[in-house]
Amino acid sequence: MEHWYTLYTKPHKEQQVSSFLESRGFETYLPILQVRKRGREKSVPFFSCYLFVRADPSNGVSALRWTPGLRRIISFGGQLALVDEHVISFIKQRLADIEGSGYTAYRFKRGDRVAITSGPLRHFEAIFDQKLSSQDRAKILIDFLGRWTRCEVELECLEKVR
Repeated sequence: MEHWYTLYTKPHKEQQVSSFLESRGFETYLPILQVRKRGREKSVPFFSCYLFVRADPSNGVSALRWTPGLRRIISFGGQLALVDEHVISFIKQRLADIEGSGYTAYRFKRGDRVAITSGPLRHFEAIFDQKLSSQDRAKILIDFLGRWTRCEVELECLEKVR
């Protein structure tokens, strides 16, 4: 019986590993997200350096080990980690929801000029300071009453000024 496994790749080699395995007859799943970087939309892996492969543990898994660009198959305590089919379905559904909502992940860097598109600070321009971890919020610097003031806003309310 085939199971899903998680593969850990070398940086930026997810697509290469996926293509190689598909050419060898394996089913792979590489979750992709559209991001805007330097004014262009780009497809990037949702999980950097990771992808999923369906293989038969009796003979298919050993064939994976010598894949160019692959670092290792994820395991715990010497046992290969199985990924439940429901997890793969959930990831696919979540990415479809994100794509359906028109959401595009933006990568801002410190010092980028941004416009605030909604909320109480709508129509203000600001300077991006940092993304807040584990939240969809960011710290920005806004010129308010002749003084730079630090504020927190939702990331989805920011748009890069060109």
